[in-house]
Amino acid sequence: MRTIRLPLLAWLLAGLALVGCQTRQARVMPGGAVAQSAQPVTTPPAAGAAPPVSVPSSTTRPTEAVTSRHSAPEALLPARTARPTGESDQPAEDLRPLRSLPAATMPARASPEPDPALRQLTEGGCCVQPFWAPDGRRVLFIDKPGPSSQVGLWGVDTSHPGAAPELYTARLGSYAGNMAFLVELTRDTTTIERVADGLRWTVPANGRSIAISPGQQLIAWQVTDSNVSFERRVAQIWVANLDGSNAHAVATVLGGGLSGWITDDLLLLSRRETTGASTRILYTHSLSGAPSAVLARSDRLSGGLLSPDGRWLIYAIALSKDTTQNGLWVVRTDGGARQKLGRSLYGSYQWRDRHRLLIVPFKLGATSHELWQFDVESGETRRLTDPAVTLFRIANADWSASPDGRAVVFVSSPDDNLWLLELGDE
Repeated sequence: MRTIRLPLLAWLLAGLALVGCQTRQARVMPGGAVAQSAQPVTTPPAAGAAPPVSVPSSTTRPTEAVTSRHSAPEALLPARTARPTGESDQPAEDLRPLRSLPAATMPARASPEPDPALRQLTEGGCCVQPFWAPDGRRVLFIDKPGPSSQVGLWGVDTSHPGAAPELYTARLGSYAGNMAFLVELTRDTTTIERVADGLRWTVPANGRSIAISPGQQLIAWQVTDSNVSFERRVAQIWVANLDGSNAHAVATVLGGGLSGWITDDLLLLSRRETTGASTRILYTHSLSGAPSAVLARSDRLSGGLLSPDGRWLIYAIALSKDTTQNGLWVVRTDGGARQKLGRSLYGSYQWRDRHRLLIVPFKLGATSHELWQFDVESGETRRLTDPAVTLFRIANADWSASPDGRAVVFVSSPDDNLWLLELGDE
């Protein structure tokens, strides 16, 4: 492995913040680029109890219930200036009666023929936290291939087998909106730059991270006091136009905060049920005043991930006092349907498209990982790879599904190189 990258990664990660608005789960890559995030699980759920879920450090903290494709972390700096008081947001206290999703009890279909193909993309132990460029062809990662090479985002064109990595951009930062915007943060200033033409403007987030709405018309951020313990911390949720105009507080939450955008009208928020309570609530907040929908309530919520169109959410409950709740759940973001996935699917997950999940189940002692697919609309479960045919091991749940769902890039545990798993149209 190229040891030169370790101090470089630490330095870059230390100075970068999460910026929202990606088609799938957004997370900060080394250098601040945003990409899809897999949700890893450390151990399988034992009978009657689920294991803790390990959430990447670039997502919102596990106690905040979820992260999302448009997530923004809690403010890193204390509240600074006088702020208008937003109205307290109080969602309904009970989960609405839900229509059950199709039961995932049908026999799992075998992997397709031929089995998905594996292809090595990099060598020399390169690199970590890969993600996909907006064109859906290039896999991007931060690198400095040699002493005379430039530090930057490098990429491999997956449409050309054997292609060598090339410099994609030397500019490192926090990208948002499918890399259409670059967000720069200083202690007191949040600046947005439109990558296409270099136009720059400041917004009144005052150095805080922002989340950009799916339609790229609005931004949201939260104002908190980091000197107060998280359980007692009150977060004000602010919204403004993309240019920073019409900034106003829309909600106040206790012990929670902004999880992201579902639509341009709908925010995903979390809060504690009451001061000192262990129960957390994940719910929607409409800017137009539509009723809130409680999507989840538990003492152990984590790992939330929105589907590309925002209609579905998958989340994990681990080590809950109510052991029947432990596991992976999918819920419609209008609150209309909810289902618990089978225990055998407990693992790392990403959305393949608007209704299909890709899951790498945790299997203790297995010689190879497996890739499974779950359709939230039909309830169909399907194994995509056969460990007797396709052997691979993903390091640290570090993998990313392509925007078209036809491939997965991952860091290989045996050699620390990037490999491509080609799924095709299955």
